[in-house]
Amino acid sequence: MRIFVYGTLKKGDPNHALLDGSHFVCTTRTTDNYIMVDLGAFPGVLKPEDISQMPLSTIMGEVYEINEKTLEDLDYYEGEWYYREEVRLECGFSALMYFLKKIPPMNYKVITDGNWTK
Repeated sequence: MRIFVYGTLKKGDPNHALLDGSHFVCTTRTTDNYIMVDLGAFPGVLKPEDISQMPLSTIMGEVYEINEKTLEDLDYYEGEWYYREEVRLECGFSALMYFLKKIPPMNYKVITDGNWTK
């Protein structure tokens, strides 16, 4: 199965080790537009129907082939903040991506180009 990551799980970011042993497929963007927010130490993505009047963009990230154990580890890591859903990607296939479960109650910045960097 494939996972699309856009934050601290990307190459060179602090939690990339959770993908050790997984095969890097490519760097790509989502085909659909979403809302990416910067929560300080990590980003989150919301669907347009979850929050209105916010700038939308495609999301830039990396795709990995993962196994069931890695998916379980990622679900545990993402915890109560995120849920996963399949998204379409510009590279021509779909992958799982994590979305924020709810709008954060804190101040946050919207990332208008869909590309989070630390």
